Amino acid sequence: MIAAILVSCSVGRGEESVASPDVQFTPARELCGGVLSEAAVRHLEEAARSDEFHALFQPGDPNDLESLLRVLHETEEYEEQFCRIYTPASDPAIPTVQFYFAWEPAELVEPPEESSLWDNPQAIHYDIGVLALTLGPSGAFLVFECSVEGREGHVLSSRLHVHPDAHPDDRIGLLNAVSRTVAGGLGCVEESGLTEAAPQPLPRSLG
Repeated sequence: MIAAILVSCSVGRGEESVASPDVQFTPARELCGGVLSEAAVRHLEEAARSDEFHALFQPGDPNDLESLLRVLHETEEYEEQFCRIYTPASDPAIPTVQFYFAWEPAELVEPPEESSLWDNPQAIHYDIGVLALTLGPSGAFLVFECSVEGREGHVLSSRLHVHPDAHPDDRIGLLNAVSRTVAGGLGCVEESGLTEAAPQPLPRSLG
């Protein structure tokens, strides 16, 4: 299941066009209600090649850190989408960056060396969380431990999609930074294995 989620290039359910050309773009630090730390801002600007952004939310989506945390406590949905980010150069139909969060049964998550993507030359694995990797030009995926009442036996997964592409270190750095903020809000940052430092690729031999 995890590999299928990561490989998917879906741009989300029912994407709407970005607002009209007179939309006001803002600095990254003002996006998405407090979820972007300084590290996240830095990686976002590098990944998106911009310092101006605009965020859109579908009706019913969490639209700031507080509402995202509430949804993650309560949701029974398979996956929650959060914070569609556009730049002035974005395709109106496709966000430049979008995030997803979901609870996964812990027994379904394999260690990096046992992952079906360990030997994939397009995948880069990193030294954070339970499992962290980028795949191809646009995806990043992260699984980390997070003890929350009612979610026993589960781990929290997050992923992002960047359009059109971005350096793997910026993708995983951005996802790590945002996920660490979420972990802090859920009270599990210590057990999460997410770091303030930049994630480092795991060494491996690809024959």
